[in-house]
Amino acid sequence: MRSPLPTLSPPRVLKQARSRCPICHAPSDGAVIESDGKVYLKRTCPTHGERTVCIASDVRFYNVSCGSGCCAEAQPFDVLSTCVALIEIVSSCNIACPTCFSDSPRSSGVDFVPFDEIKARVDGVVARKGKIDILQLSGGEPTLHPDLFEILEWAQSHTGIGYVLVNTNGLRLAAEVDFARALERSWRPGKLQLYLQFDGPRAEGQRELRGADLRAARERAVTAAGAFREGGLPITLAMTVTPENLSQAWETIELGLRFPNVRGVSFQPMFFSGRLPEAFGDLCALPRRLNTADVILAAIEQSRGRLRVEDFTPLPCGDPNCAWIGYLLRSDEGVRSISELVDLRSLQGFLRDRVNYNLADLDRCGCESEPLGKLLRSLEIDASHTFRLFVKPFMDALTWDEDRIDRCCTHVIRPDGKLDSFCRYYSGFPGTWNAPH
Repeated sequence: MRSPLPTLSPPRVLKQARSRCPICHAPSDGAVIESDGKVYLKRTCPTHGERTVCIASDVRFYNVSCGSGCCAEAQPFDVLSTCVALIEIVSSCNIACPTCFSDSPRSSGVDFVPFDEIKARVDGVVARKGKIDILQLSGGEPTLHPDLFEILEWAQSHTGIGYVLVNTNGLRLAAEVDFARALERSWRPGKLQLYLQFDGPRAEGQRELRGADLRAARERAVTAAGAFREGGLPITLAMTVTPENLSQAWETIELGLRFPNVRGVSFQPMFFSGRLPEAFGDLCALPRRLNTADVILAAIEQSRGRLRVEDFTPLPCGDPNCAWIGYLLRSDEGVRSISELVDLRSLQGFLRDRVNYNLADLDRCGCESEPLGKLLRSLEIDASHTFRLFVKPFMDALTWDEDRIDRCCTHVIRPDGKLDSFCRYYSGFPGTWNAPH
């Protein structure tokens, strides 16, 4: 099947690309092309022919970061900056999401990584690379680990770890009082945050993503964490975005703003790794594939003027097409965009090689005379006043651009202790750690 490019305007080649065939996953050369204000990735496989996908529905949200269109030399991950180091501490889960990128099984028992092995793998990365800015505990469902609280106490006190994120569906926090109390006891303010699976406030898309409607449980989890001491355990709502729930982007932001301990929303367009490729077959036959521009433009349109294009900027730490970020500012006068006060792209010079922005960083974007600096100081510079909007489009075989892998800063600590790109680790490509056997 061929997927021809639109002919509304003359195509313009933005760069050459090293991609993959979405059918057989073989390396396939291609190009990134702009046509009619959109950006397409086109590649040709000797066996399966030409395949094309839209990777930016608005060219303003695509950045050509290599002058030649293709990095001349890939750097090993032990040399590249590691902004986020993810480690799977369990492979089991308490639900069976149809969209699970790691294909974690639901089971009565728990298949977990021993605590000593977790420590050895993390310490090995710190010894080779220095401090890990963010350590992300994942799975499966990491809250099932029998030594979870010991792991959290160790990680939060580790001088080589800046901050700890826990990926969770929130079910234990929502339903188990003893678990919540133990989590509060182990939490050190300023060192830990939950990355809470969240699929929007309406019914559309819930069962397709999780096999059940878990909205009430997610809200109970947010409320339970908000009752912790010192203003509550911080949470980021991690929303897998599909065509079914895209219309809920701004509603999700508004819901998060209702809770002082919710620090932002991470929007992740659904990508096709783990269980999904087998369920969907030919990825090119999908009726609609969401990208960063789709998410940002939907949120702007739904916000009725409270968000603007200028409120978002690509992160400078890795490839600029790997993540976009924006901030809203909570004040006594209501919610404002930080971009009203400062050009977000001016932050990039001194925030390079980092993803964990904080208020002190934002304060540096101006001097004492700058309105943002004055406003942040007047708010007593407390993280509860900022609300982060993060768009993270992970790649699969259909959207694969090797340039992004070559500059990746979101890494997985593999079972052998080595680092790999998140997208490649979960790709299932031949020769990768998670490739089918």
